[in-house]
Amino acid sequence: MRPPLPIWSIPLMLVVIGIVLLIGHLSMVLGAVVAAETLLVSAYLVRGARRGAEAERPVANLLALFPGHLLLLLAVSLLESPDGLAALWTSIPITSIAYDWVSRKAPRGAGRTSTLIALYAILWAVLFALLERVIAIRRGFERGDEIIAAVAFGVFGILFISLGIYRHWRAGKE
Repeated sequence: MRPPLPIWSIPLMLVVIGIVLLIGHLSMVLGAVVAAETLLVSAYLVRGARRGAEAERPVANLLALFPGHLLLLLAVSLLESPDGLAALWTSIPITSIAYDWVSRKAPRGAGRTSTLIALYAILWAVLFALLERVIAIRRGFERGDEIIAAVAFGVFGILFISLGIYRHWRAGKE
């Protein structure tokens, strides 16, 4: 089984986090936290690549999406006051690692399935919320436009997350 993310992508992730720290408006504390979390994800990926194929595959390969999550952090960091949204973003790396770890190590059963569903839903809800806020803030939406954007992202997000929950539920029954 191949790793969730190719090892060669780790330097790319480190370059992106370097750009975030260089040109973004994150506070020193949040900058240190996101850098540490990126290093944690990188170390987890290296460890996973050395582990081999003894574990089973997750329903969703969330770690492979981490470079894209870093690009969302870049968009957040370019806002005027990004610390609130960046603090919310810090849940993404930990949730991604927890999802991968549970999918590979937890014994099959209802507990594993419900934990994976919860982690999946949390991760995607945070991503949709961050994306909606970045778009609304960068576009300068007024109150009415913000509500329309929030409803649109909410409906799409609920449908997307519901489909993911269904996939996890089906995989848990197999």
